[in-house]
Amino acid sequence: MKKIIHALNPGTVVSVRGSIVDVKFDKFLPEIYSLLYAENKTISIEVLSQLDERHVRGIALTATQGLSRGSLVEDSDGPLIAPVGKDILSSPYPNL
Repeated sequence: MKKIIHALNPGTVVSVRGSIVDVKFDKFLPEIYSLLYAENKTISIEVLSQLDERHVRGIALTATQGLSRGSLVEDSDGPLIAPVGKDILSSPYPNL
């Protein structure tokens, strides 16, 4: 049984070839570098290209095991975000 994903811009997986995933959106296309979620947010996909008015191609950032044609996809409406703290922003050469 497919899980229902509530999203403002839902999509459907059209093809999966290794870590490359094609997704169809009926409302509007997500921007390039947007983060998509599939399979109840267990699979993350980053959009790399817009193929046409309805399809995007992305690369899975997690394993695609269990992902198949027809799987529902949720658009996060934003890019991948990595937290940055004080330790990361400091110089790699502390005495300079």
